[in-house]
Amino acid sequence: MPQPRSYRAITIRRTKMLRLAAIPALMMALTPAAPAVAAVSTTAVCKGDAVETRHSAVIDGKRIAYVACAGTLPVRNLAGEVRGAIFYTAYIVPDQKPKRGGKSGGARPLTFVWNGGPGADSRLLQFHALGPRVIEGERLVDNPASPLAVSDLVFVDPVGTGFSRADTPGHTADFYGTRADIASVSGFVTDWRNAYARTAAPLYLAGESFGTWRAAGVADALVDAGTPVAGIALISGGIPLGDMPDRNLMRALSLDSRIATAHALGKLAGGMDRAQLVAEAQTWARQVYAPALAAPDTLPPERRAAVIATLARYQGIDPAIVDGKTLWVSPRQFRTALLADKGRTLDVFDMRQSGPAPDEKPQDALVLDYYRTTLGYRVGSYAGIDAPASDAGSNWQYDQAPITKESLARAMAGEGPPSPSQLWTLRAMEKAPALRTWVAAGRYDSLNSCAGNAATVSALPPAIAARFVLRCYEGGHMMYEDDRSSRTFGRDLSTFLQQGA
Repeated sequence: MPQPRSYRAITIRRTKMLRLAAIPALMMALTPAAPAVAAVSTTAVCKGDAVETRHSAVIDGKRIAYVACAGTLPVRNLAGEVRGAIFYTAYIVPDQKPKRGGKSGGARPLTFVWNGGPGADSRLLQFHALGPRVIEGERLVDNPASPLAVSDLVFVDPVGTGFSRADTPGHTADFYGTRADIASVSGFVTDWRNAYARTAAPLYLAGESFGTWRAAGVADALVDAGTPVAGIALISGGIPLGDMPDRNLMRALSLDSRIATAHALGKLAGGMDRAQLVAEAQTWARQVYAPALAAPDTLPPERRAAVIATLARYQGIDPAIVDGKTLWVSPRQFRTALLADKGRTLDVFDMRQSGPAPDEKPQDALVLDYYRTTLGYRVGSYAGIDAPASDAGSNWQYDQAPITKESLARAMAGEGPPSPSQLWTLRAMEKAPALRTWVAAGRYDSLNSCAGNAATVSALPPAIAARFVLRCYEGGHMMYEDDRSSRTFGRDLSTFLQQGA
C-alpha cells in the first residue's frame, strides 16, 4: 500500500501542527521548464508594513509569476478596540483575470486560508497543500496543484500564532475565544480587502479542523455585514451546523472510517474488499445500529448480543471492548483497542499511524528561513519556533455554546470540541443564496466521517444541499499529505474556487 509522505501525532489543542522535512538551501532542486507567462508589472502591490518579494512557480503546467506580501494589519477585539496585529502571507498574481470557465470573467477570486487548533498557525495548509511552494521530501518545490493558478491566496495566522500578537500580554485573552476569534478574523478579512482594493473579487474562506468553525462563522458574520461571500471550504472539520440533530446516526456512520482503518492495518477477517464492507456496514448502520444506539435498553438479550458481535467484526476489535449498556465504542476506545495486542495506540489524525512523532526542530528552521530569507520578513518572532508556542488551546473559551456534562464527556472521549458549534453554515447559506460550500474529509481521520458528511447534507433543505460539494480522500486529517490525494486535493479545491469567478 502506498504510504503517506508524512504524519504527526498531535492533539486538537496543540499549536505546533506542522511536520516538515528539513532542507539546506543548497539541496533545493531546479524548477522544471514550463511555458512562461508575461512578466508582471513592477508597480508595488503590497500595502502597509508588508514586505514585498517577487517569485514564480510552475503550477498546473504553467510558470506563474506572483508577488508575495508578508505583513500585518491591526486587529480588533469584540469591543471593536485595536489590541494587536494579525500576520498574513499573501500570494498575488497581479493584472491577471480569472481562467476561462468562470462565471463573470471579472475580478480574480480571493481566498483567505487558515488552520485550526485553536492555536495553530497556517503552516500546514500553506506548506503542505495550497501554497505555491510546498515541502516534498527534503526540499521546497513548486506546488503543481496550488489554487494560486485560479485564485489569489491569503494565509492567516490568528492572534497568538505565527508572527501575530496582541499588543500586550494582558490583551491576549481578548482573542482566545470562539466569538472573539470570529469577530477578529472577520474584521481582518474586511480590512485586508479594503487595503488591497479587492472588494470586487469573489471572496472565499477556507479553514481546516477548528478552522472550519472560523470559516463558517466568519462567512455568517460577513454576510450579515453585507459582504458577499462566494464560498467556504471546510477541510477536516465536518460541517458547522450546531449540535448534531441525530448523534446516533452520526456515530453509527463513523464505521466507514473504522472499517477502512482496520482493513488497512490487516485487522479484519475474511476476504471481502473494503468497498463491499463499507457499503454493507452503512446499510447495517442505518437500519440496525443507529436505532439500537437510540434505544439500547429496549433490545432483548439476543438482539443486543448480535449488535455487539457485528459491531466488533466490522471494527476488528474484541467484542468485550463494546460497552454492553450503550453499545458504543468511542473514538478514543477504538484507537486504543485496535492494536492493543501490540501495545500501540492509533493516531488521532491518521488512524493508520501509531508511531512516535518526529523531531520538528529542523522542520521549524526551514519555515523560519523561508520567512526571513526568501520573503525577507525580519520582524518579530514566530510562536512555536523562535518564541514560546501559543497557549491558545489551553486557554480557549468555547463561548459559542454552553459546555455541559454530556458535551464535555464526548470531548474527552474523542468526539470533538467540548461544546457544539452554532448554525453558521446554514445561516450563511440561507442568507446568501449564491454561497456554495466545499467539504473535504480524510477516510482515516478519527474526528471526521465521509459518510457522516453525506448524511448531514442530505438532511438539509434541497435548495441548500444542492450547493454543497463533498469530497472524500484517501488520507487522514491532513489528507493532502497522502501521495494518492495531494494533487487531487489541491486541484479539486481549485475547481471549486474557479467556478465562482
